[in-house]
Amino acid sequence: MREPASKLADASSFFIPTPMVDALHQCLEEWTQCGHNGGLVVGESRQGKTTAVLALSDRLTNRDNQIIPLFRMHFGRRDVDSVRAVFGKIARSLGYQVRRHQTSDELQEQISVRLAEAALVNDDRKVVLVVDEAQMLSLQQFDVFSEIYNQLFDFRINFVVFFVANQDLFQPLAQALLSDEYRYLRDRFFNNLTFYYGIRSEKELAQCLAGYDNYPVTEDERITATAYFCPSLYERGWRLAHLASAYWRHYRERYGVPLRQKAWGMNQFICSTNLLLMDYLPLCRDPADTPMLEACIIKSLGAAGIEPALAQLFKEPADG
Repeated sequence: MREPASKLADASSFFIPTPMVDALHQCLEEWTQCGHNGGLVVGESRQGKTTAVLALSDRLTNRDNQIIPLFRMHFGRRDVDSVRAVFGKIARSLGYQVRRHQTSDELQEQISVRLAEAALVNDDRKVVLVVDEAQMLSLQQFDVFSEIYNQLFDFRINFVVFFVANQDLFQPLAQALLSDEYRYLRDRFFNNLTFYYGIRSEKELAQCLAGYDNYPVTEDERITATAYFCPSLYERGWRLAHLASAYWRHYRERYGVPLRQKAWGMNQFICSTNLLLMDYLPLCRDPADTPMLEACIIKSLGAAGIEPALAQLFKEPADG
């Protein structure tokens, strides 16, 4: 059994339900069930898009509540932006070992067979591929997904592609996709668009904090993160979600408004809340001690790296 602190600190596995993830799940499921071939999910960096997508595994269903298999892949910047590189990346994400001598056609065949086999678990014969960091692709590389779509169509398989991208960096591609030259891509994969945000309200913050109140950190699932790290407060009926109003106010006044943040990114929120829960709140004993609780909030926000540190390079050094 892992230690409770490591369960919260492990960004690769820690996950709490959020209203934003639920909204994305509902949106993508509606697109899938309505027969769309794809869509675009965009948002600012570090808002939690990738984590939200990972949470969708085994959750997408058809109208008969049958699982629609979902595969995920991501892209990064490379020296060679070729079509074959995309085929190779997809093949690796599906578990294949890609060899140098393999051609794009050979890789496409492997990919199509794997996706077709996966789609047979539901009566719709449908499978979903999520392409993360799609802003890294070139326009020519998007043709790869059309080729796979066409081959799977010949197999009578319904192929759905959801692209996930950074909102600002994807704009040049979006502008190009609006031209007549790329209408075939736009009409197939980009007729649907949704924005993914971080936390935008006190209500959403309270729901996220409640996730900690319900997140088990020991073999006894009754022992949640809040109960384990703040036993004195917890035993008196206090819950982390009770801090939502003060937490939201301090975040907005100190960071959200001055930094012109449209939403509080999940990465920053989790960093701050882990510090709050594991390091500062355990020092509190009285849930009615508002000054102490708010001091803990201020400390955790200050240590979470919300304000870009690089900005300090451009500030005039203080005298003395």
